[in-house]
Amino acid sequence: MKARLLEWQADEHGPLEVYEQADEILLHFGNETAQSAWRPDMPEHLSFAYYRALILSLALHPAPDRIGMLGLGGGAMAKFLLEHTESTIHAVDLRPALAPLASRHFGLDLDHPRLELQFADICSPDWQPPRNLDVVLIDLFDEAGMVRLPDEAVGQIADAMAPGGVLAINLWRNNKSAVASSQRQFSAYFHSNALTSRMPDGLNTVMIYRREAWQPADLDAGLTRPATVSRPLRMAQGEAWQWLQPLTKGLRHRW
Repeated sequence: MKARLLEWQADEHGPLEVYEQADEILLHFGNETAQSAWRPDMPEHLSFAYYRALILSLALHPAPDRIGMLGLGGGAMAKFLLEHTESTIHAVDLRPALAPLASRHFGLDLDHPRLELQFADICSPDWQPPRNLDVVLIDLFDEAGMVRLPDEAVGQIADAMAPGGVLAINLWRNNKSAVASSQRQFSAYFHSNALTSRMPDGLNTVMIYRREAWQPADLDAGLTRPATVSRPLRMAQGEAWQWLQPLTKGLRHRW
């Protein structure tokens, strides 16, 4: 089915395009890659597999009250977390024009009392991240691909996280050198044995870090937490457990 253009605009960073295709709303940055996706007829479903892998990090934290999102996109992830968790969401993005697009097309409530939006250049040495974050979700892409954070920014993020904080980052495997560089970069501030999820339907890989080494007991605790969360969150995390490598065997069907 041919995509129907719903809105087009441009800011200083380039085009912003919203399409509708096969009942799905899609955000593009002037190329063929969708940056956000949402189905209004299935609001409890996260369209992208890597969305579901990113929020697995919430199951790996005992009380993810403060969630930082680096990269707002269309706001589909922020909307899901506001509706299906009790967490406060601190979202940071470079492009203020995304906020009204997220409201008009992706259903994000910009006035939600648990939503804090910051529009800033994360790569700037002057940027200050939100503090005391329990979980940080990084999904930074532009029209050219993955946005590499400066080492100083990664250090600031690490310092802004509360004790026991968990960080998850979405990477594209089509640029292996960039993935390897990112792994070295984050391993300088977090333990190097990150949990890895490779998406079955694309080139996305999600890495999940924390300062301490992951232990089998952490995964066992994470597998029991979905029983206490909302059904949409439980279903999304349940699917994502299957992609965790090399720990897939023995984890399936335990959520």
